[in-house]
Amino acid sequence: MGNNFGLFFTRDGTVIRLPVNPEKLPVARDNDNGDYNVLGIGPIMVPRTPKQRVVTISSFFPGRPFSGILTPNEFKTPEFYIRFFESAMNDKAPVLYTPVRYYEDGEPFMTGDSGFPALVTQFNTEERGGETGDFYYDLTLTEYRDYTPRTIQVQQAANTAPAASVEPARDIPAGQLVVGSLCTANGPYYYTSYGDEPHGNGKGRRVAVSRIVDATRAYPIHVTTESGGALGWMKKDALQVVSST
Repeated sequence: MGNNFGLFFTRDGTVIRLPVNPEKLPVARDNDNGDYNVLGIGPIMVPRTPKQRVVTISSFFPGRPFSGILTPNEFKTPEFYIRFFESAMNDKAPVLYTPVRYYEDGEPFMTGDSGFPALVTQFNTEERGGETGDFYYDLTLTEYRDYTPRTIQVQQAANTAPAASVEPARDIPAGQLVVGSLCTANGPYYYTSYGDEPHGNGKGRRVAVSRIVDATRAYPIHVTTESGGALGWMKKDALQVVSST
């Protein structure tokens, strides 16, 4: 498979890609089925809700750019990535883990696998002799499931005091491209905002805008699938807004 995949992480609108892939693309699948021996029937299996998925990634953050780096135009020092993951772990904040697979020509496949929210449950780094500036790491991600109670709106009974008036939120003009907009993509998308490979083609698919950067770059709009899976960077005029948040 080589390096024909990318591992992306999203938090608070910031999308990063690991600069060096691990040797293998980690995949986590598991269940929590129960095995029982019922008198008079024998062994049975009771299906349960699948366990939380766990992914472990081991690689390194290079101290300097080199020919095999996957982020040549957006090189960041190891400190940037260490701060990103340590902050997420210390804050107990979920990040969106998104694996992106693509063929040798840059065309993505298995795009239905949009990853999942995860907590950074372990993150260890080390420096090794003779490799000054490089930081090796082991990163463990555990699937995050939102347990926040749902809010139920209770209808006000008659003859009670009126609720305080709330100033309506200002509407975003129709058709305006903003973070969170749902769009129809008609054009190629690239790994970086500079147009680096790999790339894919929108071909009329629905996408969501996750980030907008300096308009002087060739492809300043980052888009994801509707479920949050990272796709790439596009030109503004290749996106037709369907709705804005």
